[in-house]
Amino acid sequence: MRRSRVPRSRSQQREVTPAASVSRSAKIFIQDSIDINTNIGEGFGQYRIEGESDMLPYVTSANIACGAHAGDPVLMEAALEEARYYALSVGAHIGYPDLAGFGRREIHLSSGELRASVLFQLGALSGLAKTLGFEITQVRPHGFLYRQMFHDVRVAATVARACSEFDRWLVLIGPAGNNLLAAGEKAGIRVAGEAWVDRVYDNNGNLLPHTHTRAILKDPRDILAQANNLIKHRSVTASDGSTVKIDFQTIHLHARVSQAKYIAEQIRMMVPDARPLTSEPFSVDEYEHAPLAYSD
Repeated sequence: MRRSRVPRSRSQQREVTPAASVSRSAKIFIQDSIDINTNIGEGFGQYRIEGESDMLPYVTSANIACGAHAGDPVLMEAALEEARYYALSVGAHIGYPDLAGFGRREIHLSSGELRASVLFQLGALSGLAKTLGFEITQVRPHGFLYRQMFHDVRVAATVARACSEFDRWLVLIGPAGNNLLAAGEKAGIRVAGEAWVDRVYDNNGNLLPHTHTRAILKDPRDILAQANNLIKHRSVTASDGSTVKIDFQTIHLHARVSQAKYIAEQIRMMVPDARPLTSEPFSVDEYEHAPLAYSD
């Protein structure tokens, strides 16, 4: 069994049905609900992202930047303290080593380099978390690494296997799709497909790239309308007007949208029984002895 869980300062969290009891898929199971996650600690040194703390009362999981695309030891420790105060499930927000570009520039690492970078970031946050008496629960990639995972099987598999090597209790959050699920099943860890309330999807269920003129929803009314469709119907209206189903287990909110706190409050009202991510190790027998080759 895993050594510990996040100490709860609130008593209202409900028990979550173990994933293995309901499915042989790597997809995490959250009974009758969803997780709501946000990113925190994405500053560096004297720089801070305004509004991050305002999101915490309305989410169930918080992903903390680990020093690659953003974050530093002081910010990481402060973010951990905040997450503990709100009894949130804690995740590692990993990215490419790109402070200057906030992890959004195209960076291509070999599988071995990417593995080492992921393990380094997980180790940094996990070490700080243990001094406070708890462990990280999930991993959420950032920026260009996140986008790569949707399109590049090698990248998705490498990140998943690195997470599995570090701790098979971890849940890997990523863009909902076959690559994420296949990577989780290959590596023997649980995965959680993610939906966005402020990003526009194409008719295949892919997020439009940031460079697209219609990639981002800016009007709070449009954001809340998309959130409502996701929560009630598990679907979005795509850029061409068609309806697309999104298979997700967690919704992502962030502090950079207009009226972020109001949006977070309204979305939490739509999901009053939102539940944090929690997991157990997962494996598929036929994959047990099929190691992933890190060399390119």
